[in-house]
Amino acid sequence: MLYLLYVLALIPLYLLVALLLSYIPYNRSFTSEKEHPLLIQLHSNGVHTDILVPAENTVYNWRSFLPDIPAEDHVVAIGWGDKGFYLNTPTWGDLTFNTAFRACTGLSTTAMHVSYYKGSLKTSEHTVSVLINAQQYKMLCEYIRNSFQQDKNEKLILVKHDPLYYSGHFYDAKGHYSIFTSCNSWVNKGLKKSELKTCLWTPFDWPLLNVYK
Repeated sequence: MLYLLYVLALIPLYLLVALLLSYIPYNRSFTSEKEHPLLIQLHSNGVHTDILVPAENTVYNWRSFLPDIPAEDHVVAIGWGDKGFYLNTPTWGDLTFNTAFRACTGLSTTAMHVSYYKGSLKTSEHTVSVLINAQQYKMLCEYIRNSFQQDKNEKLILVKHDPLYYSGHFYDAKGHYSIFTSCNSWVNKGLKKSELKTCLWTPFDWPLLNVYK
């Protein structure tokens, strides 16, 4: 009982620290590329953030790495997250204590979710557009690539899922999900490594979008 009280007492502290760090800017000197801009987008479903990149451009061809991109689609949305949430929790009503506990404590494995669009999304409350240079884009692509788990033959490991709830494909990913390494902190880390403007740390989606609004 005492242990449970300690845990409950830490929740407000966690939220307070998360909020404070979400408001501390990182790479604040970043400016949008004007001479040779490359477009990326950040898109949130209200909880989870994806990074949207061109299926191919002069810097990197995602079709050579992700063989399942449909020929008619030209934008790839990539996200990282807890495999249990992805595969077993299509709605909040499907969430179980076991899935939540394993995700929060880093006990379960992770997956990459890759979905596809015909073109770029319209800028909205849940979608922001960012113009970056070739070097920044190259670093971002390298970060995303390195998040995928590969087998001994350097092939991606496809994960079966119910297409009724998710479009696109799932692949095994590196790392473990926890309250400190969430799907949104994965995006935040990628932006930091690519020298793009973001926040010091956040487990939430909205700080990532607010930076570019």
